[in-house]
Amino acid sequence: MICYCLAAAAILLTVCSRSSFLYVFNNWDDANSYMTVGKSIFRGLVPYRDLFDQKGILLYFFYGLASLVSATDFHAVWVLEVIAAAASLCAVHRILTLYLKTRVMPVVLTPLIGAVIYSSRCFYRGGSAEEFLFPFLLWGMFLSFRYFRRTYPAAVSYRTVLTGGILAGCVFHIKFSSLGLFFAWMAVMFFALLIGARDPRRAFASCLVFLAGMGIATLPWLIYFGVNHAVADWFHVYIYRNVFEYGKTLALGERIHLIYRTLIDHALNNRPAAMLLLFGFFYLFVCAVITVLRRGKGEGGLLGLSIPEFLNAAMQVLFLTLVIFFGGVSLPYYSFPITAFAVAGGIAAGNLIEWITERFRSKSPAAPEEKGKKDRKWVGIAGFGAAALAASALYALSVSGNPSFRQVRAEDFWLFRFRDHIAASGVQDPHLINVGCFDAGLYTVTDSVPVCYYFQTQTLGMEEVHHEQKECIRQGIPDFILSRDEEYPYTDGYRLVLTEEARLPDEQHIYYLYQKKE
Repeated sequence: MICYCLAAAAILLTVCSRSSFLYVFNNWDDANSYMTVGKSIFRGLVPYRDLFDQKGILLYFFYGLASLVSATDFHAVWVLEVIAAAASLCAVHRILTLYLKTRVMPVVLTPLIGAVIYSSRCFYRGGSAEEFLFPFLLWGMFLSFRYFRRTYPAAVSYRTVLTGGILAGCVFHIKFSSLGLFFAWMAVMFFALLIGARDPRRAFASCLVFLAGMGIATLPWLIYFGVNHAVADWFHVYIYRNVFEYGKTLALGERIHLIYRTLIDHALNNRPAAMLLLFGFFYLFVCAVITVLRRGKGEGGLLGLSIPEFLNAAMQVLFLTLVIFFGGVSLPYYSFPITAFAVAGGIAAGNLIEWITERFRSKSPAAPEEKGKKDRKWVGIAGFGAAALAASALYALSVSGNPSFRQVRAEDFWLFRFRDHIAASGVQDPHLINVGCFDAGLYTVTDSVPVCYYFQTQTLGMEEVHHEQKECIRQGIPDFILSRDEEYPYTDGYRLVLTEEARLPDEQHIYYLYQKKE
């Protein structure tokens, strides 16, 4: 299954991510800023102290590792994306096996669910923070689903709780707005121990074990920032500024209304994943109600599902959604973690298909036992798996929004002409600064390290950002200045050397390149 999930992940990420070799470059500003900060870690700079950006240190570390292999493109990032997607699909398969009876159904559904998830609009361009925290969410879901499916009301093991805490810690150090799932995860575990297992002492002890797991995931970074005297910078930028400066100030009623409108927009923009999620939870709710009415037994082919099982999944998706959107800020890729619960639709569809198949077989005459039947069964599973891989590839090609970018060639891309001009200028180890926009990729293609704390324009503390950038330019520190959509007014000592209008499938901007005068 690991090899199978790796194959599915490689197929899907090759099609759906602009980091793959099918695309000339990943022109997403977020991915480029992660690459810039990540490679700077391995070149002597410390995030939050020497460079300002808002994501978690574990994400930058992943990009830093990729930069050791390839610092001027995203092919190594694509490899990490494939690994993350394979780990996610393995978790999807394990979740499906908890609820489905046959071996073949989880094998078939795993790549198909993956195709729906990774071809969604909220996947965006590839390389997002949400994409790298995705496997930690799914394995956390698996641990809790397995507990309520196989162990409850007996007590959950400390090992499971500790593992959940480590997974939560990893999510925290990538993008902590997705921690809502693990808040619900531990809260439901707490009440399961309190009410189901009737063990208050273990319930409170498990909370401490969970926090210890988060501490284990935090310890390496505490050491790293401590050695570099940057613990205060880490907390100030990643925690304080994200929490108190990034969200909108709204009344409670306005905030609830905004969350509702945002969820509708995201559902409409990601219809297949949203439909799988809603269908799955409706089906699971019906199964849980019928199981209660039937005193612990499913009706016909329906799943036998306890109320605690359903509440566990419902609380996780609810709190994950609320925490992601509670700040009042929304971007297309914010809802990607929520697509993990599309697996509920896979459970529902798989259960219904198995039920229909069983009824069909029950009406057919029994076939005599044949020699080699077991071998033929595995051949059949392999055939269905290959068909599912092919179907997932076709679905991704037809639905994903990124394949339209494949028509862009290197000679059509403004970024490479800017890179070639800088290389031909004769400036050794060129110093750059990006103003008027987020990281547009010039740091990446020139393999440059920033020379200004605000190496790109940020959405937080704009006056501070502009002042820092102007002072850096006034001192003549950068050799080149990149500006977007309008000429940069503070360019004394610099001359405009290139102007390019970008006409890409999803990018219509004008870029300006300034070079320091001799």
